[in-house]
Amino acid sequence: MCSIPGFPSPGSEVSVLITRVNLNPRCGLVELWVNMNDGRKHIYEQMREEIQIPKRKFDDSEGKPGDHCLVCIRDSWHRARIVSIQSETYNVFLIDQGQPHTTTCEALAYGQSDSFLLPPEIESCILANLLSHESNWPERATKFLKSLPGKKLKGLVQDVLMPDRIILLNIPIVSKHICKGGVLKKIPADEFKGLVLKCLHLPKGEDSEDCLITQEQSMNVSCQLEKHDQYFYPELLTDTFESLYVTEVINPQNIFCKLIIFSKAVKILSEQIHQHYEESSGLGEAQPLTCGDVCAARGLNGRWHRSLLKQNMTGNDAVEVLHVDEGITELVPAGDIKPLHGKFLRMPVVTYRCSLEGVKDQGTGWTTDQTDYLKSLLLHRTVIAKFDHHNISQDVYSVTIHVANAACINTCFIKKAGLFRPSTMDVNNESEPISSSNLIALEDERCLDVLNNVNADGLLEETSPDAKNLAVNGWTDDVPSSGAVDIHIKDGPEHPDLLVQSNGHPSSGFHSEVQNDLDNGEFTVGSSVNVNVSCIESLQKFWCQKTENMYFLRLLMQDLQEHYASVHPQPLIESIFVARNPINDMWHRARIIESHQSPVVDVRFIDNGQTQKVHLRDVHPIDPTFLRLNAQAFQCCLFNPNNPANPTAVTWSDPALTEFQKFVDSGASSDFGLKCIVKAVMSDEEGLLLNVVDIETPSDSACKRCAQAEAQSYSYSTYNIEVGGQEKVWVTSLDSVNHFYCQLDKNSQMFEKVMDSVKQLVGQTRRTDHPPGLRSICLARYTDNQWYRGQVVEITPKLMVHFVDYGQTLVVRESDIFPFPTETSFARSAPVQAVPLGLLGVPEEVPQEVNQWFADCAINHSLTISVVAKGAKGKLIVELLDGSVNVNAEVRKLISQVTQQKKPCPIQEADQQLYKNAKHATEGCFTEELMNRSGLKKVEQNDVHSDNGICAGGELNMSLITISSVSAAETEHDQTTHKGRNQDLDVILEEKETVLAETFIQVGGSDSEASQLNSCPEEGIKICTYKRPNISLNKTEEVYASCIVGPDYFWCTYTNTDNLNIVSSLALEAGQAQQDIAFLKTLGQGSPCLALFSSDDQWYRAQVIRRTDDTLHVLFIDYGNECDVNIKNVRPLPQSLLEKDPQAFLCSLNGFDESKGSWDDDVYDDFYTLLVDKPLKVTAFHIGDHSETAVLQYAVQIQCENMIVNDAMLKYWKPVATEHVTTENGLTENLLQGSQTVSETNLDVSMGNANICMCKNPNISKNNREQVYASCIVEPHFFWCQYANTEELNEVSRLAQKAGQAPQDVMFPTTLDTNSPCLALFASDKQWYRAQVLHGVDDAFHVVFIDYGNECDVDSKDLRPLPQILLDMAPQAFLCSLNGFVKSKGCWCDEAYDDFYNLLVDKPLELTVLNVEDHSEIAVPKYAVEIECEGVDVYAAMQKYWRPVAKERVLIGNPQTETLLQDGQASNMTHLSVSKGHMNTDMYKEPNISKHKTEIVYASCIAEPHFFWCQYTNTEEFNKVSRLAQEAGQAPQDVMFLKTVGPGSPCLALFSSDEQWYRAQVIHRVDDAFHVVFIDYGNECDVDINDVRPVPQSLLDLAPQAFLCTLNGFIKSKGSWCDEAYDDFYNLLINKQLELTVFDMEDHSEIAVPQYAVAIECEGVVVNTKMAKHWKGLDTSHTSAEVWDEWSRRMKNVEN
Repeated sequence: MCSIPGFPSPGSEVSVLITRVNLNPRCGLVELWVNMNDGRKHIYEQMREEIQIPKRKFDDSEGKPGDHCLVCIRDSWHRARIVSIQSETYNVFLIDQGQPHTTTCEALAYGQSDSFLLPPEIESCILANLLSHESNWPERATKFLKSLPGKKLKGLVQDVLMPDRIILLNIPIVSKHICKGGVLKKIPADEFKGLVLKCLHLPKGEDSEDCLITQEQSMNVSCQLEKHDQYFYPELLTDTFESLYVTEVINPQNIFCKLIIFSKAVKILSEQIHQHYEESSGLGEAQPLTCGDVCAARGLNGRWHRSLLKQNMTGNDAVEVLHVDEGITELVPAGDIKPLHGKFLRMPVVTYRCSLEGVKDQGTGWTTDQTDYLKSLLLHRTVIAKFDHHNISQDVYSVTIHVANAACINTCFIKKAGLFRPSTMDVNNESEPISSSNLIALEDERCLDVLNNVNADGLLEETSPDAKNLAVNGWTDDVPSSGAVDIHIKDGPEHPDLLVQSNGHPSSGFHSEVQNDLDNGEFTVGSSVNVNVSCIESLQKFWCQKTENMYFLRLLMQDLQEHYASVHPQPLIESIFVARNPINDMWHRARIIESHQSPVVDVRFIDNGQTQKVHLRDVHPIDPTFLRLNAQAFQCCLFNPNNPANPTAVTWSDPALTEFQKFVDSGASSDFGLKCIVKAVMSDEEGLLLNVVDIETPSDSACKRCAQAEAQSYSYSTYNIEVGGQEKVWVTSLDSVNHFYCQLDKNSQMFEKVMDSVKQLVGQTRRTDHPPGLRSICLARYTDNQWYRGQVVEITPKLMVHFVDYGQTLVVRESDIFPFPTETSFARSAPVQAVPLGLLGVPEEVPQEVNQWFADCAINHSLTISVVAKGAKGKLIVELLDGSVNVNAEVRKLISQVTQQKKPCPIQEADQQLYKNAKHATEGCFTEELMNRSGLKKVEQNDVHSDNGICAGGELNMSLITISSVSAAETEHDQTTHKGRNQDLDVILEEKETVLAETFIQVGGSDSEASQLNSCPEEGIKICTYKRPNISLNKTEEVYASCIVGPDYFWCTYTNTDNLNIVSSLALEAGQAQQDIAFLKTLGQGSPCLALFSSDDQWYRAQVIRRTDDTLHVLFIDYGNECDVNIKNVRPLPQSLLEKDPQAFLCSLNGFDESKGSWDDDVYDDFYTLLVDKPLKVTAFHIGDHSETAVLQYAVQIQCENMIVNDAMLKYWKPVATEHVTTENGLTENLLQGSQTVSETNLDVSMGNANICMCKNPNISKNNREQVYASCIVEPHFFWCQYANTEELNEVSRLAQKAGQAPQDVMFPTTLDTNSPCLALFASDKQWYRAQVLHGVDDAFHVVFIDYGNECDVDSKDLRPLPQILLDMAPQAFLCSLNGFVKSKGCWCDEAYDDFYNLLVDKPLELTVLNVEDHSEIAVPKYAVEIECEGVDVYAAMQKYWRPVAKERVLIGNPQTETLLQDGQASNMTHLSVSKGHMNTDMYKEPNISKHKTEIVYASCIAEPHFFWCQYTNTEEFNKVSRLAQEAGQAPQDVMFLKTVGPGSPCLALFSSDEQWYRAQVIHRVDDAFHVVFIDYGNECDVDINDVRPVPQSLLDLAPQAFLCTLNGFIKSKGSWCDEAYDDFYNLLINKQLELTVFDMEDHSEIAVPQYAVAIECEGVVVNTKMAKHWKGLDTSHTSAEVWDEWSRRMKNVEN
């Protein structure tokens, strides 16, 4: 009997019910969880009832690992054992389920003493004596083993392993089935037990390497060629075709071929082997000695290979080895042979020995000529081979080989060698047709004859490579190489009829091969073909590729990339070219479809249908070699069952297009693919071939799916509008001049019928509790209280509806929307009335002022459109006419004027009261003038649409620009302005007044225009500046370093000194001019001048950095050095020198961000020595402004003497450690006494988390679909995904391994804190990976690997700093949560975890991000995502496992709050009101301000150092807010709105002092008035209830222009201000320009706005330091000026 209680005896037979199966890829084992106690079921049921009454619940922090306990899961108690405890989280093992579970102390309890006497109901087993020899389980094995749960089987207990409680269980019926399929191999019981024990006792985190070594050693399975028993050769199926690369040709019976599909994996393995053995000594390892032993051998090419001994090693002589991955046999020295590491056995050998089927030597052997000829046909070529049969005894495959032109190599060789005639061959290879899925037929018989002759009758004669290519295509006469061809492009939509001209003669082969219509996508009606949908422009125009030709297209693409890698520009002649796709930087065959009279042309790639704008330098003539394959993409239109006669007339809806995309993606990833059924053949509007098709899978069709989606959406119509036609229209809404909406005048009666139908539906339909879903159609109420047709475009964070008949998108309340009734109605069937338009001839980027002017002039007006072209999704490109006025021309004039407009300087008023927003007089006059000039007429309110239209009333004018486009355009405008802005310059005027000014670098302007600095308009000062250096991004320049300070500041000058000599000559001549006293008075920071350099008494171009009395500190812009120059030695700069580019440019090393690290002191000398007096190659990657010298600074990569200087400097770089952050925390803690408040604690945590900001966020955008894999799966609310494209991941890995070689820094681990980035060594594979610290564990750190998502403990000695180049690369994995399941509103049932894991693991996923938030425990963003896996919506699949919380629980704790608060209410009621205010204030955006970034501001409202408001100096958005507020304030009073107003509500309020409307937020209500704060200024006042209006969405979307501040470093609870502080603080800030830096943010306790803890510098004075003398702290020893001076210095370091 077994001595272990509760376990069956070894050797006994048991009946088991399998509950769960896991295929362990680590060790190749099959893990089972089984129930052996089915006969004692009633006993376990009784036990489960008894434990529902626990002994007592856990107290805080009670319990320790190993303790038995009870855990509550979904109101039921279960037996468990504590595995580990982390803070408040308990990881327990569920005894009777055999699963882990995570919980908290509140859900744990102690059980009665007899609760744990019964053995576990579920036991863990391993399927005995079976082992997988593959790391990835075959599909058939997985399918069979995963079908076992729920089955009751009989098994034999082979052994019981303690203390792991693992049963080795032999289930004969399973073993027999699985071994029969050749999936698993059976090994002896003793060896199997040893293997299992080794796997069980691997250290934590160990991967499969050691396990697999043991596995290989344990398996004595002979399934390969004799003597190859330790390499694994997967057996290939016969009668199948494979793509092969021929690696070695010995003779026709010995040809080594490698499977193309594994080429990349073999290449990676080769690199790993070579690197391993180059770095490894191999001493102490047992050397391979016997013939047939596996080994690593250095080949004659100097590289290491996986090899096999072909003879015994007897000494130090040379030994013959076979390189198994190449099939090459070589004689190598014995010293170049080493034992092969076990990890290199993991990958199978995929290079096979082959023999040409039907080719025999007739017993005479093979001549050298025969083998040489065969090599010329095959060696190092890619071929298609049919595997006819496998000779197991000799381990050789008989194959029939075909080349890309369909010729059979077997036949060609037989003909050449004169062995047999084809009719007498053993196997008639010509009689069996080649599958069309592997080979493509040639275009015509002439070509076929030529190609067969080439292959059958010998190699080409000695000709040039170009001549060979031409001969292959039949161009044997009069056709030169492509370089000698004169080119001419004829006009045409896609140049369909152009001929290739060769020295004046039409070509003989081009049309038949590429331009033949039948070969280029024309099919017979009713025919079908397997396709891949390669490009979707719309359902009226998409492009398909035949899947049977994809192999040859891939070969063509590979050849194109190689051929055009180093091509030189040539004239263009053909209609087919090659063009480089700017998206993926690859060369494609293409046609030019449109020229813009510029260096950029529109091209269509003929092999996938995509169109791109391409620069002419990336368009080249095509070599005739690449014309033999037809264009691989053919144009299609989806068959429309609703209009079969004219499918292009009706536009499909967006939901139908989305459904089509999903259908295509799902079908492409399935095993069956997509089939294209041709319904009709017609021509499009350009006369090009158009196939009307349906796309089908075996079970569904695209037409059917799209028609169903169309039934759930609105229909769209082109309304028979033709290019060249004119229509009267009514403009309804506007995004920009390039995208606005109108209604057609001819549809006015139809629109009225739609509105009548909508009214009837609203009156008849009952409201439901279920709001419409995303993209569903609905009825929605607009602000005029009328109902309109709409479509939901966003649900979170706000419910947004697109009003389809007007084109507007607005935020609506849930009460103002309900699903569209399902019954038939005119409103349901009538097409959408809003037609999208765009103006012709207007730039894509238009100033916002132009869009606003156009909105004012066009919306609510009747105009005429002349249709010029049709765009995507039914959009019309038009000329807009108002009578005789061409609006397009007016818009273009306005754009030109706005671009040249002067920017006014900021105005700061002295009064603390609410400042009146003064509009610039020039702006008003400007708009009025254009309004008058345009002649646009306003239509009376009672005209068309006035009864029902949204646009009839004045309310529409409150939201002239739709939500999404305004914010995007403004953001882009702000970014453009910021990028073009240089350092502020102080201009010294004659009257000694200082004026604020800005230098604008005109990035896109003409080189002949000098950038100008404009001061305030009334001053009229204009200062010229130098041009930008003639440096282009990503272009390499040859330079010398002319001035070297350090890696972050050095100057380079060009090696070509011709221009420098000209500049020097002109400077010497100009320096002879007399001194100009008036000029000297204008000199200030940034002024250009000529300066005399005292060392050589020569004149040079210079720029003033600063002025001190009569001395100027200048920068010599053609060299980079600086010096002090007496004002007498300065002259004006003539225009001829201003027009010359600077001959030197300021640089810094790319990849090193000073805000995220610093240089070691040793770097400066080494950097100087490395660069000085040496020719350098410099490539600029980024451009920024240098803060002190007001010149552009280029982030560059330097190559010096074949060395990358950036890489060489990595060792001197010290990333910012957390100690820099905690230093400030330490200072704060010294100032804090007694118990800290919650807010102070949060401050420390926030500052600790600040270090994680050094890692970028993942490159993923909301609503974009990404191709990913799940890299770490915990549960649906916590899993990590990794991009499917691994190129950047490979680069990260390479850099990480390099950085990990740095010597250990013993101080570095002491600087690490929670969320610090680092490099960590993963113990399982001894590789370095990027990581982030979660918490410390004794002498180790628990980290998360940010490129994968898994976590583990890492010893402190295995951590390294992260170099800047790795900090700048985004994480390659990102944390996800399945969208639609809110944690606080439900939980998952137990089955969810396994099913979710199985649903995602090792499968390609389609992922869309819908929202993002910060994870509560680890400082990384967490993305709420939708996932589609193999056509399955994961959200829908997981819904059955979700258990929502009962509704009554949700209502607890949410009592209705009173709107009216009376004075003297209890504090808890006040807090409740504040909380409610916090919720409501979310409708205002937060100010656009970032931590540790310096802003230029003015103090707009000053109460005291703990409460003051600051306002941005940029007044552009401020003026816009003010203008919109005045317009919105004219709306009539809304009584219903007033009833909803409470603390925190946003509103418009009338300020009584100036009778102007401003944005405000309610603080509290006082009788018939509201006490409000004006969020764009900061002051407060009482406003009568009649002077309050709702805030329109356009104003809610604009961020507040002021923000609440408190002086950083002074905590209210730890001290107070003396009486003098308030006046001094006021006088210190008022009416002065301030430099403000935010250090922290928290919510203000009384008004629901964020408050920013800031540091301020004013006129060179640090205000925080200045105010320290007024602070009376509880511990006065910390208020000394010395402490604040130190604090100030540290603050400066952070800012820099």
